[in-house]
Amino acid sequence: MKKKPKRIAVIGLGTFGSSLANELIEQGAEVIAIDINPELVNNISGKVYNAICFDCTNENQLQGYGIGSLDLAIVAIGENFGNTVIITKILKDLGVRVYSRASNDREERILEAVGADKIYRPEHEQGITRAKEITYSKVREVVPLRSDMELIVTEPGKLMLGMKIRDLDIRRSYGINIAFFGKMKENGEHDYRIPNPEDVLNEGDLLWLIGSNDHIKKFLERPS
Repeated sequence: MKKKPKRIAVIGLGTFGSSLANELIEQGAEVIAIDINPELVNNISGKVYNAICFDCTNENQLQGYGIGSLDLAIVAIGENFGNTVIITKILKDLGVRVYSRASNDREERILEAVGADKIYRPEHEQGITRAKEITYSKVREVVPLRSDMELIVTEPGKLMLGMKIRDLDIRRSYGINIAFFGKMKENGEHDYRIPNPEDVLNEGDLLWLIGSNDHIKKFLERPS
């Protein structure tokens, strides 16, 4: 039997909300996109299950459009935190599971107080990601995953050069896994593949590592 797609409302179609809606579509969700700005609604209308232009602080309209019967509502408004609080509270009163957007610790505490099930801090999370890429040498990219997991793309440190992957013993020592290995070719490009225990690390190679935030931090802070 085919699994029924999740029905999710994305409220607020700025950069964060629209990119989130598009990602949810890619994952097979049935997305209802909502904004008070008709231009933003029109821009996404051809991609989502339904696109609606109305003021979500109006409880009667939220009920009238059936938002209270959805699996999840994501309040992705960036400019007006007051509206975010009002909409979150109305949706919770309607019995909807709600994920809401905050910009700082104070806003996060307020949203927790009105019952938000999960809180997004996109600017904060992006800042942490960029900081890790800047702070740790040889880290090319940091990708936050679900829960407290993340993926990093990094070059091997000097102490790792010339070693075989099996001799690194990264999983036992740091609790992280090597997901992919990028072998530097003579032309400067990389040959990406599942790591072989006999692969030898050379300068310019890339390791794709997955683990918890704490374990990744421990690995990055090791003598390299």
